[in-house]
Amino acid sequence: MNCVQIELGDRSYEMQIGPSILKKMLGDVQGPAMFVVDDNVMPLLGNVISFGGEQTLMTMFASETNKTMGSVEKIWDAMLNAGHDRETTLVAIGGGIVGDVGGFAAATYMRGVELIQVPTTLLAMVDASIGGKTGVNTKRTRSNGSEIMGKNLAGAFWQPKKVIADIQMLQSLDARQLRCGIAECVKHAMLGNPVLLTFIESNAAAILNCELEVMEELVFQSASIKAKVVSRDEREGGERALLNLGHTFAHAMEPMPELDLLHGEAVSIGLVAAACCSEALGMVGVGFVDHMREVLTKLGLPSRMQTALPVSEFVSMMKLDKKNKGGQMRLVLPEGDCGAVITDGVDLETISLALRAVGAC
Repeated sequence: MNCVQIELGDRSYEMQIGPSILKKMLGDVQGPAMFVVDDNVMPLLGNVISFGGEQTLMTMFASETNKTMGSVEKIWDAMLNAGHDRETTLVAIGGGIVGDVGGFAAATYMRGVELIQVPTTLLAMVDASIGGKTGVNTKRTRSNGSEIMGKNLAGAFWQPKKVIADIQMLQSLDARQLRCGIAECVKHAMLGNPVLLTFIESNAAAILNCELEVMEELVFQSASIKAKVVSRDEREGGERALLNLGHTFAHAMEPMPELDLLHGEAVSIGLVAAACCSEALGMVGVGFVDHMREVLTKLGLPSRMQTALPVSEFVSMMKLDKKNKGGQMRLVLPEGDCGAVITDGVDLETISLALRAVGAC
């Protein structure tokens, strides 16, 4: 078993990574607990956990349209009806959606209860479960009058007590869900971590086959990178914003129903769009964008949108990004061979050029 430490003073905690560790680790949960479990994960748990006495269960259908305050309120109601108080521990078991919603419920129930994150997808293991970001989507109106969900526009920072990443659970994922997590690993590699990028490229076939030994090392390396950044900047006041590389573009693409993109797929295209911005601004060398497209394609990830939507649709969503300041868009862009910087005031022409390079019209 590997362990990653997130150093945050009296809020420090450990991420435990390994195969078939879930039963033992959850057996350590004592006292009152509320288990919030992804519908898709519940059949996989078998006899791993049992409920009774002070421990209760609710399941949740995990979808972006269900990642709302309504779902948080259902968790609050279930906890109140079961008599849970501030001594309760909320255990969120599932992908990033369940982790985000369950985490927000934990942060706000009776002004906060302890949280244990149990990520069951690669995306959640390397990203969503680490760092204490919780949140829900909120409705936004498009230029054509239809409604879409604005990504994570309401939420709170709430660090878990611990994170349990059972690598065995990854073998239950379909290929598309697995690839979504790989996109976040590539993002971490682009943040000045060429060793991880080399590992991913060298082990692409084993990763796509979800070979447990390789997957444990992938999660360990990628989670360690995020843990170091979070430990230095818990509340995204500076360096942590780098973890949003590609995400300003991705969060504008993901809610568009016409594109039918999962989060990791949108991140993959967003990474290419960010690289295109950097190339236009002279921040990366010739061939950088082509190399990133090649890496992502090798991993089965998209590098452009299959349906063309107007640039203006994406720009209007990007203007809502939480990193923006003073009405100016702030982008995280690749720089050099393997690094990234936070860039203020990128002109609309460059952003439009990058969006068209990944399929916008």
